[in-house]
Amino acid sequence: MSGEINSVPRYVSHRIWQVIVFLTLLGGPVTVAPAQTSFFGAPKASYEEPEYEPSEKESIAISAEYSQQWEEDFVSVSILKGNCRIQQGEATLRSRQMVIWHRKTRQTDRISVYMEGEVRVDLPGESKTENSLLVNLVTQNGLKQDFRRPARITTAPDDPVLNRAIERRGIPHDHQLKRAQFIVEKPPLEGPELSPIPEQEIVTDFRRIRLFPRSAVPYNVQSFPSTHTVPPEQIWVITGGVNLLIDGVEGLEMVDMSADRIIIWTDGRNTQNFNSEIRQSKETPFEIYLEGNIEIRQGTYFLKANRAFYDAREERAVMLDAELKTRLPELGEDIRVRASQIRQLSKGAYLAQNAWATGSQFGKPGYKIQSSDVFIEDRYTTPWLGSGSAELDPITGQPMPEKRAWLTSSNNTFEIGNVPLFYLPYVSSPAEDIYFPITGLRFGNDRIFGFQVETEWDMFKLLGLERPEGTKWEGQVDYYSYRGVGIGQSGNYQGANLFGFDNIFSGNAEAFYIHDSGTDNLGLDRRDLVPSTKDRYFLNHQHRQTSPFGMTLSSEAGLFSDRNFQQEYFQSDFNNRKDVETLLHLKQQQDNWSWSVIGRTKLNGYENTTDWLPKADLFLLGEPLFGNLVNWTSHSSVGYGKLKPGSAPYNPQQDVFTPLPFIADSQGLVAMTRNQLEAPFNLGPVILTPYVMGEAAYWEQGLQQQQIDRLYGSAGLRGSIMAERIFPDVYNPYFNLNGLAHKMVLEADYSFSDASENLSGIAQYNEFDDNAQEMFRERLVINTFGGVLPPQFDPRFYAVRTGAGRGVTDPYYELVDDQQVLRMAWRHRLQTKTGPPDRMRTKDWMTLDLEASYFPDADRDNFGEDFGLLGGHYQWFLGDRTTLAANAYYDVFDGAQQLWDVSLTSQRTNRLSVNVALQQIKGGADLDSQILSAGLNYVMSQKWSAGISTAYDLGENVNRGQILSLTRTGADFITSLGMSYNQSTGNAGIGLTIMPRFGNFGGGPADLSSILGNTASQ
Repeated sequence: MSGEINSVPRYVSHRIWQVIVFLTLLGGPVTVAPAQTSFFGAPKASYEEPEYEPSEKESIAISAEYSQQWEEDFVSVSILKGNCRIQQGEATLRSRQMVIWHRKTRQTDRISVYMEGEVRVDLPGESKTENSLLVNLVTQNGLKQDFRRPARITTAPDDPVLNRAIERRGIPHDHQLKRAQFIVEKPPLEGPELSPIPEQEIVTDFRRIRLFPRSAVPYNVQSFPSTHTVPPEQIWVITGGVNLLIDGVEGLEMVDMSADRIIIWTDGRNTQNFNSEIRQSKETPFEIYLEGNIEIRQGTYFLKANRAFYDAREERAVMLDAELKTRLPELGEDIRVRASQIRQLSKGAYLAQNAWATGSQFGKPGYKIQSSDVFIEDRYTTPWLGSGSAELDPITGQPMPEKRAWLTSSNNTFEIGNVPLFYLPYVSSPAEDIYFPITGLRFGNDRIFGFQVETEWDMFKLLGLERPEGTKWEGQVDYYSYRGVGIGQSGNYQGANLFGFDNIFSGNAEAFYIHDSGTDNLGLDRRDLVPSTKDRYFLNHQHRQTSPFGMTLSSEAGLFSDRNFQQEYFQSDFNNRKDVETLLHLKQQQDNWSWSVIGRTKLNGYENTTDWLPKADLFLLGEPLFGNLVNWTSHSSVGYGKLKPGSAPYNPQQDVFTPLPFIADSQGLVAMTRNQLEAPFNLGPVILTPYVMGEAAYWEQGLQQQQIDRLYGSAGLRGSIMAERIFPDVYNPYFNLNGLAHKMVLEADYSFSDASENLSGIAQYNEFDDNAQEMFRERLVINTFGGVLPPQFDPRFYAVRTGAGRGVTDPYYELVDDQQVLRMAWRHRLQTKTGPPDRMRTKDWMTLDLEASYFPDADRDNFGEDFGLLGGHYQWFLGDRTTLAANAYYDVFDGAQQLWDVSLTSQRTNRLSVNVALQQIKGGADLDSQILSAGLNYVMSQKWSAGISTAYDLGENVNRGQILSLTRTGADFITSLGMSYNQSTGNAGIGLTIMPRFGNFGGGPADLSSILGNTASQ
């Protein structure tokens, strides 16, 4: 025991030696039953007026969080709010709000104080609480004032607290005034309800100690004085199991202790016989030694130990072989810190030595962070960025400081089981981020990147920075044996009132860099491309901010080192995400009108991009005219554009390239205005809408840098008719039918359009494809069509046929030409009822949409065929978990596209989901593919699940690839093993992913793409 005592402070060591002596010398125990006493030791029937009279020679100290002060007829008036406190001698007055009238004479200061909101008066041997109170005080030794925020010199005649105080001063007193004595009024029977002011800290002058048996068996007490100390002490030794409660510890909640045996030291001068309830000044020494099944609860902290020492006056403690547990609402779970020694250094500050911390609730945790020292303290922070508004101070309107538990640890080792994986010399973070900074770990191997280790890190925790609410910042360190070491970061944020203005904002940022020593494999004929640079990187940032009056501000900035970097390393983003751009966009939308201004520039040289320096748009939608007989819709646009074609690939022999014919190096003024009038009316059951639209457009430079003026007009008639029939008696439980309704709509739209300029000479300033599609088109001309693009596959002619640019608000208004067309559609809905009998709802049971277009001038508009753009879309919802779908899109001219697909998706149980699909893509003589794909996911148990997917090209008789994954969902980690094969790149790979399931990381099923990483993307 002596070796252990040497590791604790000297004053604790002294107490422990006393414990040894007392336990050796004490004789038979004295049994004391716990007594039920009043707050002061004896019950009182009712409150009596205090007999204590503070001396006029004692000064008065006044403190509060905030104050307002002004002068009225030589009297100083103050309104105090938040932790209001007045001290004179041993008398203390507290409340949430106060009004003070202060009159100063040559020798004295006289104050009249009105208090309300949790009013408390503490006197020697007595205490009183009221809703409101009026008190008069006198002093000859001056006033001392201490306000946390500087006093504001202003009048407040309309302040409700002041009005209530003035009214209260006019009520006749029930007690005659006595010099230098509290005069206490009885509160009025009725009064206004008061809203409490947030309180930062409650300061008390007294502590209360209560003792109870730990079980149904009474405890034993031995009590005797110790005269060998100055001042003398009273010592109590309590055995048999005791529960001890301490109230009034400064700034803390009740301290609840229990142990098999305890020893108490306290001041022996004023201590009488042992009592199970004691009230004493907070400055009175009170020290406790505990041993045997110790449990201590203080606020959100719960501690267990074998031996402990606690000093209530100094608010210090030592616990040996201890464990600390606290609940973190932000995390949604408990954290545990176990150590050979935990010391409470001061209020809210703990030091754990030779400790480990974990969020696992198992006795033997699956993971933990082993540290030599863990320091836990309370910090107060004011959020500068966050989700929504922080709690505001009611007086100043400024954000209130937030109390957070903060951990700082040294010599940290992250262990899974007992196997150490990572080491960090220093970590500092909020308690809710107790976990090791690593948030993701993946191992893999394939033919493109070689052996791979990919890691993700929590940067706030790694750097010891305060994490603003609503933000996430992760770092990335990766190793690829064939390519090199890559580093990166990603993060997002959201919040409100940026720069002090009324707004809501969000954004994200990401970056990555690698010194690449390998070559790119992009599939088929691009399996060995030499990058244009070895230093490869990308930067991307997006920000969006909304403000009152419909204002929206968006900004983006993005840069890639070379043409193929995103395709190689982030193929899923390249195929599916929005293009990376650099722009600034301001928009306002109110009712049926809006305007916007955009500025954009090109940073990536390989992209086909239009710089707008800048461009402005104005929209007006559906404005009624002539008593709602006619609706007017308008769109006007003007800007200075620079159309910049993308550069050719670095490897033109392998990475084939043909410039897009509608992109040229053109620049200049681009302006357009479109206006449409439509007059809808009903003709019996038919809804008819005649319309006319006109456009005037100007391009300073076209494809041959020529000036272009275009006038375009369109007129037509839209119509629709709906019919329905209800079959209420149709019922079939196997097909989920509970009544049936057939709703049918016939639609038609005839239009005649004429343009003064042919589309072929107009440069495409407004993009209609993203980068992935444009780069595919640049290769398609050579590797599929031998260098000449058939006109039926020209994307701009296809857009004209489908009417993609005819609408008033369509952004790519260049895509119109002479045309006459009748578009027809026949839409069906079979609907049934579902749900509980008292809350049934209507849902689609089967849908079918048929579309076709008729071109009167077929040679000009549809490659010689009268009908085209034949389409059909079918869905059958057999149940809530099974869907059969089919789609088709056909043209009938020679070499036209023939697209169709059919699929079945089913999840008949929560454990099994299946998807089977067959898709045909056919165009011309050289493009013909029929791909059969299937996927299955099966949950074998609560811990194990598996997934498999495969694709096979029936048209070319080629295996396209497979993906297989096996996932184990544990209490602390999700571990997934994945394997994949991709015929296009000739790549086969295997990957192992470990994702933490604790804290703010994960907890749901692993995503297949994250499991396989780069392997799956190839």
